[in-house]
Amino acid sequence: MNEEEYHKTYNVVNNQRCIFEKMVLLRYGSCEHCEKLFLAEREAMACQSAPAQKNCLSLLNTMRKNARFVLQMSSADSPLPHTKEIKVQAGGLYALQQYLENKETAQIENLIDDKTKFNDNHSQPIKNIFATVSKAVEQFKAIKNFPYDEIVKAINLFTLPTRKSKRKKRSNHSNNE
Repeated sequence: MNEEEYHKTYNVVNNQRCIFEKMVLLRYGSCEHCEKLFLAEREAMACQSAPAQKNCLSLLNTMRKNARFVLQMSSADSPLPHTKEIKVQAGGLYALQQYLENKETAQIENLIDDKTKFNDNHSQPIKNIFATVSKAVEQFKAIKNFPYDEIVKAINLFTLPTRKSKRKKRSNHSNNE
């Protein structure tokens, strides 16, 4: 299946995609309204609630706009490159969750360490996206009133774990022969 055909089929099968799909698929969080779909040996996430999806989209767009400076971008009106999108999604939601729990929002290393991220009880750092957003809307009355100073600090601090290069493994293997 070519990519164009895949995307057409994806849009038909998953007409209400999860706004935080990338973050959920990387296991940084979960949501009570997420449903996993499989298409052409790939995973996708669908949202089972139109109002929840609308709130999540509003939050994500607002986080992108507020994080433009730390992401070194002049505009953030559409989906960002993968790494920057994950920084906004995971870093932003984690900071919001920590803020609501009266915890230090700058302690982002909890997300960076794979041992913490995938601990023995398989809990994810962001426990429930919908519950976090709903609680924040209840507390701050509107998404535009969220504590974006704290959220942007966490977005700036968040980094994806570095992956080991396959090239190094190959060269080490060649040297051993």
